[in-house]
Amino acid sequence: MPLEAGFATCDITPPIGCPLSGWAGRDQLASSIDDPLEAVALFIAGDGGAFAIVCADLEDVDAAFVADVRAQAAAQAGLEPHRIMVCATHDHFAPCLRPVPYTKRLLREAVDDNYTRETARRLADTVVEAARARRPAVAACSCARAPGISFNRRPVDVYQNVQWRGVLEPQAAEVASRVGAELAAAWPRHGHLGPRLSPPLVELDGLRAAPVDNEVPILRIDTTEGTPLATLGTFAAHGVAGKGDLYAISADYPAEARHSFQRATGGPMILANGCCGDVGPAWRGGDSRARVGGAIGCAAAAAWHRALPLEADPPVGALSCMVQIPVPPGFPTIAEATAELEQYGHLDDDVGIRARRRYKRALEVGDRPATPREVWAARVGDMGIVGLPGEILAEIGLQIKQRSPFAITSVISMANDSAQYMCTDAAIREGGMEPGPQQPAQRTNCNGPGTEAALVESALQMLRQLHAG
Repeated sequence: MPLEAGFATCDITPPIGCPLSGWAGRDQLASSIDDPLEAVALFIAGDGGAFAIVCADLEDVDAAFVADVRAQAAAQAGLEPHRIMVCATHDHFAPCLRPVPYTKRLLREAVDDNYTRETARRLADTVVEAARARRPAVAACSCARAPGISFNRRPVDVYQNVQWRGVLEPQAAEVASRVGAELAAAWPRHGHLGPRLSPPLVELDGLRAAPVDNEVPILRIDTTEGTPLATLGTFAAHGVAGKGDLYAISADYPAEARHSFQRATGGPMILANGCCGDVGPAWRGGDSRARVGGAIGCAAAAAWHRALPLEADPPVGALSCMVQIPVPPGFPTIAEATAELEQYGHLDDDVGIRARRRYKRALEVGDRPATPREVWAARVGDMGIVGLPGEILAEIGLQIKQRSPFAITSVISMANDSAQYMCTDAAIREGGMEPGPQQPAQRTNCNGPGTEAALVESALQMLRQLHAG
């Protein structure tokens, strides 16, 4: 059947006075609005089926929220629920949708369930609007790079231990970005893995840099008359560029990227987050949002201009599966986590945070050896799209891209669930903030060794199935 597509957007800006998500250090509610938050939806139908992607300026989306969006949108959009992917830009200046374990009591108690329900309804309505706006379309895909604006925040010392660096001085950030991109570029296409650490670098105080994926893959959709309809782009970096005010609502650098892209092409862009679990923006504060977002938007626009048209009426498809993510040995049972919560959960310190985190994840684990998490995949012609839950480390996305059967593959994180940091086995051995403490009494991350293989192999299996038609 001929390719059809539709696009829609909505405003999801919360009121001043909401709790913001993303940093444990916040002790106040939002006091101002720098720029509005949006949700954007793209609906695509063609030979083989249809699917929709809705991306919102939120820190994350949990499985219950996603189920709510799907339940409200699926029938009206003419889609099965699993054919709708819901993802977040990982914006650290967006409101909490649920009480977050690491936030202060003031913020946990200020979460507005009405805002959460209304946001789910708006996202669902946007999917339906995009489906109803469908019209004949043509597609093209391409890929650019946005160098120098992101770095891997997990450099490793000579003893194979991570020395976490969330912020670097400009010269060090430039070196970490450049060397990390060189490592990623050396991963052979259709090979298996590649270099994951640089030699010790003077600019990083003798630490070894880790890979950073600075690709900007895009799927360009135009009307058959040649008018830009929408573009799906992906870039991996935490939404923490900021401008110095932790209490101002903002869509952070993704909004700047969308504006920059639209000025350059005349059409709108959905900017989803790639595998950003260990990747941050090279610039923070001041005009960093404009610098980071502008660079990404311009890179996406360059890819848009040189995108090669896909075949006429390209095959379209989407798949979803539940993947068993191994739980680390010694993770607390529900009973153990409940006892900790009752004793320490009222505290607004590290002990209380740990108790609340362990309780939340223990409920998800449910005393099982593995936790079911959704992995999602789609195709449009020779472009593959993968949606992974949680904050995914860069090397997991690189492996999927490396072994994908598609010419271009976009790997999107923060999709369909909020599953904490999902780490490689090497990262778990090296330690650091993302895998968290490995001592059973302090462990808060319920994703253990084997997470990497479970995500990579399930994603590749679905991509191969889609590619085979």
